[in-house]
Amino acid sequence: MTSLDRMISSSRRALEQRRDARPLAQLEQAVTGMEPIRPFTEGVVGEEISFVLRVSAAEPALIEAAEAAGAAGLAVPGDAVPGGLDTTWLPVLHKGVLIDPYQLYESRLSGADGVVLIAAAFDDDEDGFVRMQSVAGELGLDVVVEVAEEEEIEVALELLDPDSFLVENRLGDKGFDLERTFSLLEEVPAGKVVLSEGGIRTRDQVLALERAGVDAAILGDWVHELGLHATFEILHGDSRE
Repeated sequence: MTSLDRMISSSRRALEQRRDARPLAQLEQAVTGMEPIRPFTEGVVGEEISFVLRVSAAEPALIEAAEAAGAAGLAVPGDAVPGGLDTTWLPVLHKGVLIDPYQLYESRLSGADGVVLIAAAFDDDEDGFVRMQSVAGELGLDVVVEVAEEEEIEVALELLDPDSFLVENRLGDKGFDLERTFSLLEEVPAGKVVLSEGGIRTRDQVLALERAGVDAAILGDWVHELGLHATFEILHGDSRE
C-alpha cells in the first residue's frame, strides 16, 4: 500500500464519521444562498510569479501577516478546512485528499475558494474524477489538478481539461526536485495556470520557475524561519522595491 493509499483510506474513515454526524442534505441546504467565492486562480495569476502560503490553522495573526507580506493566497492541507478563513480577503485553496463530493461541500462551507484534486487518487475511478470536477463547478469552486507524472496530465486533460495544474516536487522521503516541474510543464498546454510546490527557497529558483511559465509557488512552514516579510523580500528580489 502506497502512502497515498493510506491517506485515502484514512480520509474515507474520517469522512464517514462526519457524514454520519451531518448528512449531505444538510450541507446542500447550508450552501444555498452563500456569497460568491474569491476566484482562486484569478487571484494568484499576475505579471510575475506569486506566492501562496500553506497554513494548517486559521490563526488570525498568521493570516494578517500573510496579507501584509504580500501573499496571493492561502493553501490549507488536511481533510477539512478550519473555520475562520472567510474573514480574509485572500483566496483559499483546500489542498487535502478530496475523494468524495461531500468534502467539496465542506470546503465551500468552510471558506475555501478552490480545491486540489490529486490525479493519482482517481487512477481506478475516472467517473469519480469527472464527478468531483462537476460538483466543484456547481459549487463555484476552482479546481486545481495535482500531478506528478506525464500520464496524469494526459488523463486529466482528456477527462477534465482543467484550467489549473499543481506540480508536487516532493520525491517521497527523498527530498524535492524542481526538475519535476520543469519536465512536466512541457506537457501542459499553453494558457493553463500552473502552481509548483516543494523545494522553493531561493530567488534563483523563483526566477527559473517564472521563466518556465509557473504562475504561483506554494510555500511551506519554512518561511517562518526568517519571518514572512523577510522571506517574501528574498523571494521577490528587487522586483517589488
